[in-house]
Amino acid sequence: MKVCFVSIIGRPNVGKSSLLNEILNYNLSIVTDTPQTTRDQINGIYNEDNYQIVFIDTPGIHKSKQKLGEFLNHNSYESLKNADLILFLQPANEKIAKGDLMIIDKIKSFKNKIAIITKVDLEPNMEKLTEKSQELKKLGFDLILGTSTSNKLRNTVDELIDEIKKYTYESEPFYLTDDITDKSMRFLAKEIIRKNAINLLKDELPHNIAVMIDDFIEYENHMEISCTIYVSKDSQKGILIGKNGTMIKKIGMNSRKELEQAFYSKIILNTHIKVSKNWNNDEKQIKKMGY
Repeated sequence: MKVCFVSIIGRPNVGKSSLLNEILNYNLSIVTDTPQTTRDQINGIYNEDNYQIVFIDTPGIHKSKQKLGEFLNHNSYESLKNADLILFLQPANEKIAKGDLMIIDKIKSFKNKIAIITKVDLEPNMEKLTEKSQELKKLGFDLILGTSTSNKLRNTVDELIDEIKKYTYESEPFYLTDDITDKSMRFLAKEIIRKNAINLLKDELPHNIAVMIDDFIEYENHMEISCTIYVSKDSQKGILIGKNGTMIKKIGMNSRKELEQAFYSKIILNTHIKVSKNWNNDEKQIKKMGY
């Protein structure tokens, strides 16, 4: 079998998780409109005939004001150590900025790298796309591809896969050919709950929320999941609960529906809220939360 490890890297909200989900045709990494949603290295496993390509989705690299951000940046750069190929993502509708240049400088010594201009459907001006491609070539990328997760442009993702195959090599497969990730069901449950909390709370609390799965019990005809949603301040607890408990009920309801679709099972979901003061700026607490 031919294999390859591919690290997907870039600033927050450039389309890394969306691209991985489109490649796998499965919602593995959570996607929201909120930057810095991804917090973990997530391996997505693409299997096709005699190929196994392991994609590593990484947190968006950014200038951090908190310890949590420092941990996430470290995790992203750590993903490069075992990568055979790097995909550097930069959106078509955004200028190449300082954050991009910082990442490009970090990966300048890597031989196998491809620049991916994402969201090409958002930039109809072909001249601007050509200019961006030329700029990326000057920054050290020999190959620049454009992609979009729009249904109309699915062929751009297929072209990317064909190009990645050129970097594969003979090896025993690292995962079973029907595996789609190395993450557990507990992890996927945690991420689904966190995504629904982020989507409902928008800009109020997303980076102050952490989710931990307390119990994950599989019965013959249903699953029972108990989780705790952590916030970093006492004042945030009321926002998460909402008036008369409406917010936490809605988070639970939306999460349960999505969990049932993901796990093909009836779900009983129990949610609890706790304050872990300043957790996202405390190294011990960050590690306790699994980061």
